Amino acid sequence: DCVKQKQTLSQEILLLKLREQTYKDLLINRLQNVVSYRELQYQTTKKRKLWSIRKVLENYSDEIFKLIPCWMASPESVSAMFSMNLEANEKLFDLVIFDEASQCFAEYGIPAIFRGKQVVIAGDSKQLQPNDLYQIRYEEDLSTSDVPHDSVLEIDSLLDLAAQYLPQTSLQGHYRSHSLDLIDFSNRFFYKNSLRLLPNYEEINKNEPSINYVKVEGIWENNTNEIEAEKIIEIVNDLKQTSPEKSIGIVTFNHKQAELIDSKLPNLQQTQLSIKNIENIQGDEFDIVIFSIGYAPDKQGKMLMNFGSLNQQGGENRLNVGITRAREKIYVISSIFPNQLRVEDSQNQGPKLLKKYLEYALEVSQGKYLPK
Repeated sequence: DCVKQKQTLSQEILLLKLREQTYKDLLINRLQNVVSYRELQYQTTKKRKLWSIRKVLENYSDEIFKLIPCWMASPESVSAMFSMNLEANEKLFDLVIFDEASQCFAEYGIPAIFRGKQVVIAGDSKQLQPNDLYQIRYEEDLSTSDVPHDSVLEIDSLLDLAAQYLPQTSLQGHYRSHSLDLIDFSNRFFYKNSLRLLPNYEEINKNEPSINYVKVEGIWENNTNEIEAEKIIEIVNDLKQTSPEKSIGIVTFNHKQAELIDSKLPNLQQTQLSIKNIENIQGDEFDIVIFSIGYAPDKQGKMLMNFGSLNQQGGENRLNVGITRAREKIYVISSIFPNQLRVEDSQNQGPKLLKKYLEYALEVSQGKYLPK
């Protein structure tokens, strides 16, 4: 309670200081009229011949930064809005902070770095990497050029590039999961047991498994699993009755399954509920997460070992992101048991770790989990 009260007071004090900043050193003409902000106000309130944001920022940067000292934008927006005076070596910002830098292409982040005096680059190399599926990237074929080969040009993410040159600090306190069994799998298989749980004693004292493995008799057809979708609707309806205050995240391994579940939830806007496939879940967190594993035998009883994006190089990071979104509980809705997955010959780690996670989830659900 004291921490929350201090946070509230700190915010109020900060806002007060920012307001005081706006009327310090005001320029006053000989008629005793304030001329600071006058031109800026005119440019931002006129109806015709509107300037671009970049032009306004170029011409009134001092006044704008006095009014708005902190900005949040994508790296591309930073490059588009804020001009850069390289000749004068002027820096617009005292500090530039990148969040989720593992998903940022290095070439998109570097221009924003040049606009700051200091930089902090935060991210997790065990989470999603940049995805260039719908983006055009400039790639020069160095094999036929006279330019010496540099391995740094092979690096995709800004986080990996920064790790080559900047000092690193790892955060070890894990704050999201209220009980150890929600995070222990990732801690073992992704973070080399370096994470330390900040315990929630109310959850721990319940002495209940935080993962429920729900087995259904689903069929894989047209890249969807109807039975799993129906089971998820049933669980969501139960949760809305018993725990209406809880936020719920439904995670699927493909977009079609997410669309199927979405079509069965017409009142989605009225609940704290979100449906996403595993590529789009990074950065989110929920009280309760419901997993639709999806994979199942087809109508002929044949099971294909086709795991989509999980089967790609680095696909295991998608799994890591998905299984670490829950604060309190995970429901694993699966049409198979772990031993039905034949992943020994998989080239990449994603399918193998999926099988291990299903084994782990089943063990936790049956009350057999013991911390190691």
